[in-house]
Amino acid sequence: MKPTGPLDRMAGAHDAAVLEVARHGEPVSRAGLAAALQVTPQAISKILSRLGERGLIEEAGSVSSGPGKPTTLYQIVPGSRRAIGLHLTRSRVHGVVADLTGQVLERREVGIDRQLPVPELIGALAALARELAEHGNGHLLGVGVGMPGPVDSVEGIYRGAPAPDDAWQGASLRSLLLEELGLPVLLDHDSRAALVGESWSQPGLLDNAALVLAEDGLGAALRLDGAMVRGAHSRAGEVGHTVVRMGGVPCPCGRRGCAQAEYLAALETSDAERAAQVLATVVLNLVRLVDVDRVVLGGRSIYTHHATTMEAVRAALEEGLRAEARLHVEVLLSTRGIDLIAAGAACEVLEHEYGLPTTLVGPGPG
Repeated sequence: MKPTGPLDRMAGAHDAAVLEVARHGEPVSRAGLAAALQVTPQAISKILSRLGERGLIEEAGSVSSGPGKPTTLYQIVPGSRRAIGLHLTRSRVHGVVADLTGQVLERREVGIDRQLPVPELIGALAALARELAEHGNGHLLGVGVGMPGPVDSVEGIYRGAPAPDDAWQGASLRSLLLEELGLPVLLDHDSRAALVGESWSQPGLLDNAALVLAEDGLGAALRLDGAMVRGAHSRAGEVGHTVVRMGGVPCPCGRRGCAQAEYLAALETSDAERAAQVLATVVLNLVRLVDVDRVVLGGRSIYTHHATTMEAVRAALEEGLRAEARLHVEVLLSTRGIDLIAAGAACEVLEHEYGLPTTLVGPGPG
């Protein structure tokens, strides 16, 4: 994706702020945008003009509130842009194409072999992306891929584990897929992709939130003060390998009692209540550690046992935070179902193009 200079980033930040307000769904006025963003109506007019020329914003009629000229309303144009999202696991690829608001337009899923060599894997991903690209209107921005970690999102490499049965370990999946498709490609951890998707669809709601994901494993993603947390080695949120039971179930990482190992062991014996308690412990620890006010739960395992899981998590938070009545943490179940990670990967592409530039919310060069 093309680099930007300081002036481009400043204009992009203003554009992104207007688009974020517009993504709430209701048509907005110049005055409403100016008040929401604390800028002058003249500045808003310039931003709307720029967004209109790019086909991102359009007029949505007008309203009269008394004498004088009617107020013109504006709305986002969902079909002006598209992005493809792919959720890669060891047994399947689930793909979607989403519009500018993150709404899924079409979905596909194909099975794969966990020992599929990297060239064949890239071919399968590319074939699914090409099929999805046939659906929807608007400019196709690129392809996002979300997969279980460890993933180096900066280099676009799947780090994997040094195991003889890991055929994808060390593969430069992003560059290989980019070469195959000729489109911009982003690669990220599945839980981070999922949280970006939730945040994109609910602007402003998840500025301090954790998303806990239960798919083939257990992971989490964090968004603090509006910024995604990645960590020094792009491994922030690896809650699956935090110990919840001393001397517990052996884990492939070499330790015992890791949350992921305990959770999966409980599910293998059909003990949904025990699995829910493990997950509830993870959530309470996260809330205590990073002080979020919302926790989103998602993933196929959670959807299968959502009632038991939600009850256990809410009970753990109520008990664990009882002494601090002023703390309130809302627990939400993702509404995206099996599209969660694929839709999130697509939203990461949208976020890259039309989200607030990270250079404006983080430390600058030394």
